[in-house]
Amino acid sequence: ELRYTGRKVPRGDLPAKVRGEPVFASDVERPNMVYACARLSEVFGAELDGFDRESATAVSGVLDVVAIPGGAAVVATNSWAAIRGAEALRIRFKPTSHDKLDSAAISREMRAGLGEGAQPINARADGDWAAAKGSATRIVAADYEVPYLSHAPMEPWNCTVEFGDDGEVHIWAPVQTQDRNRNAAAAAAGVPADKIRLHTTLLGGGFGRRLGSDGIAAAVVTAKAVKRPVKFFWRREDEFGQGWYRPAQAARLQAALDADGRVTGLHVRTAGPALSASFSPQGLPAGQLDGSSVQTIRESRYKPAAFHVEWVRVDQPVPMAPWRAVGATQNGYFLECFVDEVARAAGRDPYQLRRELLAHDPRALNVIDTVAKAAGWGEPPPKGRARGMAFVECYGSLCAEVAEVSLRDGRPFVHRVVCALDCGSIVLPDGVRSQVEGGIVQGLSAAMGEAVGIANGRAVDRNFDTYPLLRITQSPARIETIIIEAGEAMGGVGEPPLPPLAPAVVNALVALTGRPI
Repeated sequence: ELRYTGRKVPRGDLPAKVRGEPVFASDVERPNMVYACARLSEVFGAELDGFDRESATAVSGVLDVVAIPGGAAVVATNSWAAIRGAEALRIRFKPTSHDKLDSAAISREMRAGLGEGAQPINARADGDWAAAKGSATRIVAADYEVPYLSHAPMEPWNCTVEFGDDGEVHIWAPVQTQDRNRNAAAAAAGVPADKIRLHTTLLGGGFGRRLGSDGIAAAVVTAKAVKRPVKFFWRREDEFGQGWYRPAQAARLQAALDADGRVTGLHVRTAGPALSASFSPQGLPAGQLDGSSVQTIRESRYKPAAFHVEWVRVDQPVPMAPWRAVGATQNGYFLECFVDEVARAAGRDPYQLRRELLAHDPRALNVIDTVAKAAGWGEPPPKGRARGMAFVECYGSLCAEVAEVSLRDGRPFVHRVVCALDCGSIVLPDGVRSQVEGGIVQGLSAAMGEAVGIANGRAVDRNFDTYPLLRITQSPARIETIIIEAGEAMGGVGEPPLPPLAPAVVNALVALTGRPI
């Protein structure tokens, strides 16, 4: 009867949250519980070689040191003693083949994948690109690159493990996948999966970070060794240093233009590590396509006469996991910035060029027309400001954003973001607006300064002092959300508003300064 869907309905979870009642993994306590702080290898994937137990047990409150996958756990009567013991622990790790890896080498390898000698995997082959390129009046080309990104959750990894007298193992953990973590715990405990009782707490920040099971096995091994309930946790530096990142990626885009400035062909090649090779339990066999590496470009609604997309796999030892909106954050940035570059080269308005590329698609046209009208596209912006547009489709939803940007002391400031979102049918309008606002803020944070640097086989940026998140004073002054009720099948809302933000801001900056980014 639609008494609730599509209407303003109070959220039942808010009063408890205001009172601070929801339970996070950090809040869980068990009788006779001890605390275990992980001391992990800083170099990705390095194996434990040994440690000096007495260097940690000399710290007051430390009870034991347990070898775990990737390092050791210092067990203590309280969390502070466990942290101090972990910092005091003299620990050794075996050398790896990538002990000298750095960001510059990763960049060189990815950019080499964009060259002629690479062996790409085809992802899309509409029309004849070679013919479009051969007959073009002009070819526009640009290379782009994005870095590894941390999920940077407020709550570092932790969970509580308790072995019961009945043979069951209880785990209180902030996880986004239950079967995967249950199976990992069973393997570490040496019990059948039906003996694992997984109690899922609130996440303290997920964004894809809690989809894996990288912290579960070590916690179970520790609790099994000390034969007491254990609250197992990582330090913030380990959350940053071993936290599974959004992949770095590079791309080369080319557009063929005719004499009238119309796009007759597009060619995109991306190059970088395969997310599924790192994150999927099955890995990624050689020769198979990593879907996230071409996400949104492979399915793009833009339809020039020729549109080819390909990917070159460039493996790296850096651990990776889905990051909010996954490959759409990289590829949406590449394609939408490039559309503006093509428009400038052709002397075209970037909004009108998008309309031309989407002329066959009424639903997509409605989204970009809606955002353009609401943002005042075509009208002069306030003095010292410029506007930029981007359109990205992912997770079944179409999203267009216009950002109005200026420079303050040489740094970008976003005054206004207008978002038009077609996610099909909706249930809770307030929930949609919350996700739009959160996605825009997180997308701006990533664009403004987030990046994980790599040096000597490890992450350089290991805390908030060198990995800056967006401050309230840097957030957009206004965010306006327009929900388009299309009557289509439901699409996602948590992820689609994030990818258009970075290219919309960059396109505004290029319009403001004339310098491509």
